[in-house]
Amino acid sequence: MKMPSLFISDTALGLGSLEWKSENVRKLTMKYDKINRTFDCEPTLTDTEVLQYCRDGYLQLQGVVPDEINQRTCDYLNGDLPINPCFMPEGMTHADLERMRDTHEPSSILLEDWYIEHVLLNRELAGALRSLLGKNVGLPVLVSNHRVECPMPAQGWHHDADHVFGPETNFVEVFYFPQDTPLELGPTELLPGSHIHSTSRDIAEKGVSSEGPAGSFIIHSQSILHRRGESTAEGLRHMLKYSYWRTVPPTRDWKEAPDFDFQMAEYGGHGVARYVAHIFYWLCGKGDEFRLIGGQAWPWSSVNQIGPSYGFGHREGYLPNWRKDNPDDYTVP
Repeated sequence: MKMPSLFISDTALGLGSLEWKSENVRKLTMKYDKINRTFDCEPTLTDTEVLQYCRDGYLQLQGVVPDEINQRTCDYLNGDLPINPCFMPEGMTHADLERMRDTHEPSSILLEDWYIEHVLLNRELAGALRSLLGKNVGLPVLVSNHRVECPMPAQGWHHDADHVFGPETNFVEVFYFPQDTPLELGPTELLPGSHIHSTSRDIAEKGVSSEGPAGSFIIHSQSILHRRGESTAEGLRHMLKYSYWRTVPPTRDWKEAPDFDFQMAEYGGHGVARYVAHIFYWLCGKGDEFRLIGGQAWPWSSVNQIGPSYGFGHREGYLPNWRKDNPDDYTVP
């Protein structure tokens, strides 16, 4: 049975744009620019949820891609579905796309209309990405397939190649699991909060598992410590990984909460809060205003305080030392 399309052509939105109307009570509009390969839609995360992402370094969406699309993705990756690109990239041929599909970087799947519509522009995913990356989010240009013949031992913990530690969120990485991925198939494990500094972890130590049903996503900082978990079952496991990109300066244009308090928000504990707050302020477009006075001052706080932390709103002071090149972990702007 053919899956009903969520897209409705709307020439008023311009060439290559599409309007997306959700089946929920609330109406969401997706503007997809096929020429520039960007999208825009309403953001769905709140201040508290964005701050949680800054603190943890990831968020998970479970089972949000339709089963038919998950199966079609697996069929495509296994070579059981014909290649049918929506356009041919300059300098490439159909043979290039066929060759590409058989590698660990099957980026040809990014050219399939059904994959764009139901996976890249999945409504739950898109709303979260729009919240973190602003308007006109850039679509992926490269995909990696972490294809595993289970059973396999756990992988060593690692930060991905070319990661950078800093307050900027110029891109986020996404894991897409097109099949049920229980613990027995070795889903990715992550270490919450490890996106702010280099972290080592013994291979015997566990992390938070991304186990979930088919059609699940993990949105995460590319800098987070992670690994493939141990698998005990037999079978083939696919996991696709790619990045979405910021194209506009950051600003606080997600779902603002009128009662959200920048001074009293929970940024984390010693050695952590200043980094998390810096990320959050950067996302709000207020990175240039962010200053620290150190010690037990804001953004650090304790549940046993009898009043708010000092230091909030200071115009002069320090920044977190993202480069870790001095002993007190602060740096001069």
